[in-house]
Amino acid sequence: MRPNIKWLLALAVLAGCSEEPLPKPRGWFRIDLPEQTYARWTDDDVLAMDVPTYARVRERKAEGDARWYDLRFPGQRATVHLTWSPVNGNINALIDDAHAFKGKHEAIAVRIRSERILIDSTRVFGNVFEVEGDAASPLVFYLTDSTSNFLYGALYFDVRPNADSLAPVTERIRQDMRHMIGTLHWGNR
Repeated sequence: MRPNIKWLLALAVLAGCSEEPLPKPRGWFRIDLPEQTYARWTDDDVLAMDVPTYARVRERKAEGDARWYDLRFPGQRATVHLTWSPVNGNINALIDDAHAFKGKHEAIAVRIRSERILIDSTRVFGNVFEVEGDAASPLVFYLTDSTSNFLYGALYFDVRPNADSLAPVTERIRQDMRHMIGTLHWGNR
């Protein structure tokens, strides 16, 4: 009779553990952002600026007098595409192009915040547009000295836009770009 009691007890324990299984809630990856440190980067005859040490600058082949750079954030799967152009008397056309590109995001954006940049000591003037929502580029900016140099930048991620998931990384890169803008100096071209 003793062995039957053990079986009956084991069966009771197993029957008591028959709750409906619950799926685990969907989780998100952990985002570990590197320490914010900067190093000077220079394209001697065009511009110089501080860029994050965890980003890499790569010059791409451009058309005409323009210069194209990719500021790549490999750990964050993001790139800030930069285009430097000589003004050549076309400042209004360059600014209009920058605003037109930003305008393409307006249909998808929840809100676009604009901030004017006026740094008289280094002749850096322009606008930074923070695009909120699931737009392709959450940050767009242009900077100029209004006579010789024009720099346009746009942030893109390697993944489908999801503002909530990308928020910590987007905010960090926005901070990095603000630092870069504050340290920008035009070259001797």
